[in-house]
Amino acid sequence: MSFKFEVMIQSLKVASQYIGTTLFMAITAIVIGVILGLGIALIRLYRIKGLSQFFQVVVTLLKGIPMVLIILALYLIASKQFDVWSESMNWSLRFRDFNMVWIAISALSLLATINSSEIFRGAFAAIKKGQFDAAKSMGMTNLQTIRRVLLPQAIPISLPMFSNLLIGLVKASSLASMVSVVDVFAAAKITAQQNYRFLEAYVAVAVIYWGISLVIEKGAQMLEQRLTRTLRRAIVCW
Repeated sequence: MSFKFEVMIQSLKVASQYIGTTLFMAITAIVIGVILGLGIALIRLYRIKGLSQFFQVVVTLLKGIPMVLIILALYLIASKQFDVWSESMNWSLRFRDFNMVWIAISALSLLATINSSEIFRGAFAAIKKGQFDAAKSMGMTNLQTIRRVLLPQAIPISLPMFSNLLIGLVKASSLASMVSVVDVFAAAKITAQQNYRFLEAYVAVAVIYWGISLVIEKGAQMLEQRLTRTLRRAIVCW
């Protein structure tokens, strides 16, 4: 079977219309994941009794569960329980009216939270313990230490890993088609089912994902260089 370039271009045009959906899911998930992951990492860093051990077990367990199972589990739970919760809260919304994109975002956010917590933990471990002691000797509270010592150094260190995480979330968002979300990958499959030119459609999807990944990687590199320069100036002034 010959490869038809014009079919690939057509698939590329159709799939490109859903880049916004793919990016919305990935970016929303990483924002939620960074916020929750930072909280988990700080809890484990300061070894808050009870919570630290709990999150250690949760992170270990969830790291071993495939994203496919997480999406399907959330879908099944929502399909069986959402109407019950909605009625108990006196909401008019029902599961049949629910936007499935939020099922995908919830699953991606769970993945982002677990990975973000581990990224932050690794970044915090790279900061010398003497800086914590110095901050304490200067009378800084834990919150001030986090804001003035931890985060300014941890963010530039962890930025390359967060860019990789965002790329991973963009690719993982293709699984959203399992819960009837039309994204880049699902749109390409729909066009392929109409003309049975699956190879051309998959090549078009690969080009789109490659382009998104390249933009994210280059953007993260520029941001990392800027943050590093800012940090160096702050250290010199200090």
